[in-house]
Amino acid sequence: METSSLQQQKAIQIEKSNLIAKTYGLLSLGFLLMALGTVVGLQFVPQLLSLGKWGFLIVSLVVTIGTMVLALMNQKNALGYLFFFAFTFSIGFFDAPAIAVIFSSAVLLEIFKQAFLLTAIITGSLTAYAFITKKDFSFLGGFLFTGLILVVIMAVVGLFWHNTTLSFVMSGIGALVFSGFILYDTSRLIHEKGTPIEIAIALFLDIINLFWMLFNLLNILKGEE
Repeated sequence: METSSLQQQKAIQIEKSNLIAKTYGLLSLGFLLMALGTVVGLQFVPQLLSLGKWGFLIVSLVVTIGTMVLALMNQKNALGYLFFFAFTFSIGFFDAPAIAVIFSSAVLLEIFKQAFLLTAIITGSLTAYAFITKKDFSFLGGFLFTGLILVVIMAVVGLFWHNTTLSFVMSGIGALVFSGFILYDTSRLIHEKGTPIEIAIALFLDIINLFWMLFNLLNILKGEE
């Protein structure tokens, strides 16, 4: 009985390790494909801008959300991986116009570097904390989803009413919300509450959105100095 129990525990541990390895492997490939998507997208900036503000917004949302949904719908077969890669590539592709503007300005490029460093530090620290403590942060779910809805509402309002204070508040709340989601989703991974594709998508969005919230915060602060 004791041998059987030990074998069962070992099998569970191997399964858990495989889930973690697959998830972070997908996440790493996702970021590489996002970078590739940005490089490709930089070749099509004029065409993307020619769509106009609303045309660009609609096309980018349809493509990114569409590929993400298809990845989640097919997460238990090979198609899920293809759609996941298409999703991360498309995120980078549609970020290209913003990246082109940032890289054309020394000030914005410096802010970009600072936001990147802060994102790496926050993500690394929260991930380490979740793995070291092994706490279950599922209790944060309700608060985080409420905060996410608030951020989305403010973002939609911001499309029609450009206000620095609103943008600053949204970015501040957003940075806290997505930091919380990194803890929440890492905890889900540790406690095996999801599939590699599902959790990789969640962490990918957590980190990307945290970066842009920090970038916007730093940009506003720089403008107020």
